[in-house]
Amino acid sequence: MPRSPLLLDACVAINLAATDQLQQIALATDVTFILVRQAAREVGHLRDVSEGETILTPIGLSQYDSTTLEIVGLAQPEYSLYVNLARTVDDGEAATIAVAVNRSLRLATDDRKARRVCAELGVPEPTRTLGILHSYEDAVSLPQAQLREILVKVRDRASFQPPRNDPDQKWWQDNINDP
Repeated sequence: MPRSPLLLDACVAINLAATDQLQQIALATDVTFILVRQAAREVGHLRDVSEGETILTPIGLSQYDSTTLEIVGLAQPEYSLYVNLARTVDDGEAATIAVAVNRSLRLATDDRKARRVCAELGVPEPTRTLGILHSYEDAVSLPQAQLREILVKVRDRASFQPPRNDPDQKWWQDNINDP
């Protein structure tokens, strides 16, 4: 049975890549992550530290199989909405929202402006990075130390800090702080 598709914007893809567990997350949450080409081009690198120096580690999307991550192009009917949305949000988010609208797919974004645009277009409430990670933790019953390690990687490698109004903000705080 095919997994449920979940469109990711570039920032959520970067956050999930920072965990080094993208394939496990997709499997445990029963989803195939989808990136529109415009968003995939915005997925750049992670920040790692080696011998006290910050190094930029490229994110290799091609390492994932198509059941974990699929990269798709815009279909003809999506172009006009994409062009319109690109005036308001960046190219990757515009393409992701256009695909979500046209194909009735769920999407994930933490971007406030993109979330507002989705609401205006009647797109169901987008999932957020923490929602995906919380679902993953629930699905596999991660030990506290492993969960903390994942959250620290997202914070440090992807430079992610969830907004205060994120529904999983308390969960993040409770699990990222030292025990």
